[in-house]
Amino acid sequence: MTEEVLEQQPSFNLGQQLSKAREQHKISIVEMAQKLKLTASQIEALEHEDYSQLGPVTFVKGYIRSYCREFTLNETELMSQFSHQREEAEKRMQSFSRRTEREAKDNRLMLFSYAIIALIIGSSLFIWWQNRDTSSTIDTSIVEQPINNDAAKITSQDTEQTLQVTAAENIALQDKGEAVNDANTSVNNSALTQAELTPSNQAIVNEPETAQRINSADTIIMTFKDDSWVEIFDAEGERVAFGVKKKGYVMTLEGKAPFNVVLGKHYIVDVEFNGQLVDISHFPTNRLAKFSLPLSE
Repeated sequence: MTEEVLEQQPSFNLGQQLSKAREQHKISIVEMAQKLKLTASQIEALEHEDYSQLGPVTFVKGYIRSYCREFTLNETELMSQFSHQREEAEKRMQSFSRRTEREAKDNRLMLFSYAIIALIIGSSLFIWWQNRDTSSTIDTSIVEQPINNDAAKITSQDTEQTLQVTAAENIALQDKGEAVNDANTSVNNSALTQAELTPSNQAIVNEPETAQRINSADTIIMTFKDDSWVEIFDAEGERVAFGVKKKGYVMTLEGKAPFNVVLGKHYIVDVEFNGQLVDISHFPTNRLAKFSLPLSE
């Protein structure tokens, strides 16, 4: 087929034009394969635009040019069509790659969400289990109370018997025991005076200690600009904060430093420690922020 005839049929794609040109010149696939030193299956792949069996792009371009020289085809137009096909294929591959990356990222976020939910459920079950153990302990103490009452009754009976014996001895030794009773009275009075003074002295001593403990407490203030998850342990290893905090929530904690903090989405949380703003912007945004307050240099 001549160049003019092919130009009148723009609806044919590249492979169809090559096939039509070969058929118009009455050349079989086997003969064309011999001319281009290819196999018959490779000629069919070329005419069906399946370039995966033909090697590098440079070889494919050479085969198309051989068709153009053999059948007097418009080489510029066919090469332009081939370039356009390559661009479309690359766009499809890039789109597929971006979609694959997006799906992988979504899967990672979903797994992370599942892990957070599992952690919250596990913590709730652990707290429930602890409360159940506490209630069981209280019930046991209530059951044991009657036994303790019986023991108290037995003890009171022994005490009454002892008091009766002591009263009889005191009657027999009344004349000789007046001085001893006076001495015991003075001793008891002095002991009572000391006991009365002791609580006030302890209160005086304990007041500065209590004030010192209150003044030495450290304060954390967290302002959440969006929903975020937080967990905080104080210096004694006790968890003082845990869970998801809603947008706009302001959390204030007092305790003993250092505090161990685990914070999700730290970039949307403002943290103050003892009245000073803490810079946590250097932590990576794609993972949990783990740090101590005060920050270690």
